[in-house]
Amino acid sequence: MLLTTSAHAQQRPNILLIMAEDMSARVGAFGDEVAVTPNLDRLASTSIRYPNTFTTAGVCAPSRAAHILAVHQMSVGAQHMRTRSFKESPYRSVPPAHIKAYPELLRRQGYYTFTSSKLDYQFSNTSAGSGPFSIWDYEGAEPTWQGRADGQPFFGFVTLTETHEQQMFPRKVAMNNAKGSRAKVVHADQVLVPPYYPDHDTIRTDIAQHYNNIFTMDQMVGKWLLQLREDGLAENTIVIWTTDHGDGLPRAKREIYDSGIKVPLIIHWPKGIKPETLIPGSADKKLISFVDIGPSVLAIAGIPVPDYMHGTAQLVPGASHERNYIYAAKDRLDGFNSRERAVRDSQFKYIKNSLPNIPGAQHITYRDRLATMQTLWQHLSAGKLNTAQRFWFEPRPAEELYDIVSDPHEINNIVDSTKHISTLGRMRSALTDWQSRIVDYSEITELAMAKDFWPDGEQPVTQVPKTMINSAGVASIVPSEVDDSVGYRVNGGAWRLYSKPLRIPKSTLLEAKSVRYGWAESPLTRASHTADD
Repeated sequence: MLLTTSAHAQQRPNILLIMAEDMSARVGAFGDEVAVTPNLDRLASTSIRYPNTFTTAGVCAPSRAAHILAVHQMSVGAQHMRTRSFKESPYRSVPPAHIKAYPELLRRQGYYTFTSSKLDYQFSNTSAGSGPFSIWDYEGAEPTWQGRADGQPFFGFVTLTETHEQQMFPRKVAMNNAKGSRAKVVHADQVLVPPYYPDHDTIRTDIAQHYNNIFTMDQMVGKWLLQLREDGLAENTIVIWTTDHGDGLPRAKREIYDSGIKVPLIIHWPKGIKPETLIPGSADKKLISFVDIGPSVLAIAGIPVPDYMHGTAQLVPGASHERNYIYAAKDRLDGFNSRERAVRDSQFKYIKNSLPNIPGAQHITYRDRLATMQTLWQHLSAGKLNTAQRFWFEPRPAEELYDIVSDPHEINNIVDSTKHISTLGRMRSALTDWQSRIVDYSEITELAMAKDFWPDGEQPVTQVPKTMINSAGVASIVPSEVDDSVGYRVNGGAWRLYSKPLRIPKSTLLEAKSVRYGWAESPLTRASHTADD
């Protein structure tokens, strides 16, 4: 029979990561008095909240690439939104061959891994079936832990789309209302309008719709938690809930202000496996970066954290030194080039813009579908925006510095303040030090990077692995390049990740293939263990 999950792996906790889209901390448990989020509030009451959590980019694909690899997106050529939208030469990000998505590392160690339909890693396309087959046992519209072997631990990564930016597009709102799929639990007169927007009915309506989408997402969280309980898994499953970046609203999504990168994070530890130092219902205010999630999950599973990861196991008590800074980046968005880098500590945010004097707001076709964005353009044209509201539309400064404590909306740039000269110097040095420690593919043109990843605009193909079966029925699969990810299946069954020699029954057909991230997978290779062997 086939070798199965080790006894050690069977004792490890299950881990379920639920990630909503395009949403800042509009959750009751995080202090938002307008939000209607009963399931998240209930979860938070028995969990740990991390109110100072930050993504590495204000937009999904770069953020998701950094999360899944636990490295900053520009260090693997995943910084532009999106790789597939680059018009000059087709390419996908091609990370160094030894860098693997952390769910693949879990899968190598016996975890059953599954995800929902959205991938969007930059070395894949957006949807299931487009990424390296080696990462997930299942990816698609019906993610579940049901496909695992008896006693096998699982890691699930579920994306909830109910809060995505497009859910505020007028046509989408009309469709949802016609289907009755959005309850109106928040109304326009209840919301708070940030100072970088004019107080206008259209903008209030969009913000209220966002809250109503959040309520719908909250109901989905409740369904997942209920399913864990009904399947008897709640007491051995660590639940992580967060969002992939900030609100899907103008001057939030796509930007590296806190409105674009600061996200809520909840981690629920069942009583039997909760570290003693963690207090349910409490808030841990230390700085957390999205590159810390993967290392933390690996540490929870008892798997060593690779040296190449930029993050550390911040979510596991005592596993790592606390951060002094988090970092974020903004690069090309559709057809608009940007190159901004940010560093933030517990009080200050510093942004360095290598392409200054370009307006922050651009006519991005997708975003312009928002009624809020249309209203902002109209107000700008009519001269109705005040200084704080115009700032995003004006040519960007080379440097920005904000005191987040006194100015949480980042509308008062204090970079020229004599009072903050020492802070400016410290934050500049922190950013320079970080940049000296990581690779940044934006130091070359995107065209040069694209041609390096996919020469002549053609996707490279991974070489075929070698498959050997000895007389005892032990099969070995050797990749053409040592860091290629290798998978196999027996008699046309499910694909499994290969990590060590395996025993197969007689009269069995073994198929294998390899993949390098960003490349096409190899052709299949086949070998048989026949009755005469």
